[in-house]
Amino acid sequence: MNTSNAKFKDVDEYISFCPTDVQPVLKKLRTTIKKAAPIADERISYGMPFYEYGSKGYDGRLIYFAAFKKHISLFITPRHSKSVPSELQEYHVSKATYQFPLDKPFPYTLIEKTVKLLVKARDLQITHPKSTKKTSTKIQNINKDILSYNSKQTLADKNICNLLLQEISNVLPKAENKVWHGHPVWFLDGNPIVGYSKQKAGIRLMFWSGASFDEQWLEVRGDKFKDASVFYNAVSDINTKDLKRWLKKSKEIQWDYKNIVKRKGILERLK
Repeated sequence: MNTSNAKFKDVDEYISFCPTDVQPVLKKLRTTIKKAAPIADERISYGMPFYEYGSKGYDGRLIYFAAFKKHISLFITPRHSKSVPSELQEYHVSKATYQFPLDKPFPYTLIEKTVKLLVKARDLQITHPKSTKKTSTKIQNINKDILSYNSKQTLADKNICNLLLQEISNVLPKAENKVWHGHPVWFLDGNPIVGYSKQKAGIRLMFWSGASFDEQWLEVRGDKFKDASVFYNAVSDINTKDLKRWLKKSKEIQWDYKNIVKRKGILERLK
């Protein structure tokens, strides 16, 4: 099935174009890839679905799939071949192509494992965007104790902390920041706004007023106050669009923790 010259608006349209007996396989393959790379961008390129993660253009291409008359192909760029599990090699037919016959059970579990390994490898390769003078100034204003805190984490956790540090610094450039009660915290006018910490469940990102943000993914709520949190175990877990939106809300929606002792534990809303 040659779709290289076809113009599909999205993956749904691509799958609907394929033979009806192949569509369930493609739908499950799509679900498998999205489960393994939940924040990868899904696109159409060269007439077939592909998933972009960690960058844009060629550097961001994670994996493609396409349906043919007798098989389904996955395309993984050769530079990522070291991240591919050995079990996948029996399906390797050319430099970047892996073929899966339609008359045999499709190895969804193996595909999920493969995509997770590709994501993990991409996480380790992620570098920050080229610094501008403006960005450099923001990063220079980070408390050295926070940089030390990040540097002491494992590689995977360090990548998470560094990305959170970058995004928080970009959206809250004027916020005071320091290690407070053992972990990095940002303040506006002395009021704690956002911070992260290493816990058993992963890296916890907490917004002190997050319970008022009306955000479904900030689902870990405090018992007494207005805080809300989310846990991350890989850079790929972080949806930067969500994060930026939450950080903007953290400036607009605030409860007064600064004076909570004076009010004997009673919180009042500032904004």
